[in-house]
Amino acid sequence: MRHKRIVPAAPPPIASYARLIAEHALIAEHADRLTSALGQHDARAMRGALDALTELLLAHLEHEDCDIHPRLMTSRDSGTAAAARATQLRYERLAEDWLALIGDWTESRIADAPSDFAEAATVLIDRLRARIDEEDELLYPAALASGQLALREPTG
Repeated sequence: MRHKRIVPAAPPPIASYARLIAEHALIAEHADRLTSALGQHDARAMRGALDALTELLLAHLEHEDCDIHPRLMTSRDSGTAAAARATQLRYERLAEDWLALIGDWTESRIADAPSDFAEAATVLIDRLRARIDEEDELLYPAALASGQLALREPTG
C-alpha cells in the first residue's frame, strides 16, 4: 500500500487586495492634502494634514506591518517571500522616520521653520508613495497570485 504524501493546506488569505488598494488610495489622497498644505506655509493646516495622514497610516501599517508583511516573508512562494524580505528594512526605516517627523515637528516648530518642515515632509511623502507603488505593483499582486491575499472581502 502506497502512502499519499500529505501537503498542508495553505493558510487562508490575510486580507483582501481590494481593501488594501482602497486604503492606499485614501492614504495617497491624504498625502496630496499634506502636500497642498505644505505650499500654504500655515503651520496649523500643515500639522492638521500631517495628523490626519498619520492617523490613517498608523491604522493601515499596524495591520500591514504586523500581519501581512510577516506572512508574506514566510510564503511558500519563494518569489513572494523574497520580495517581502527585500522591502522589510526600507519599510521599517520609513516607519521610524515618520514617527520622528510627527514627534519632532510640533505646530510651533513648523511655524518657526515652515520651509524646513515642508522639505522634511516632502522627502517622507515621496518615500511613502514609493512604498505604496511597490506594494501595489509588486507585493500585492504576488501575494494575490500565491493565495496570500483574497481578491475581495468575503460576502455574506
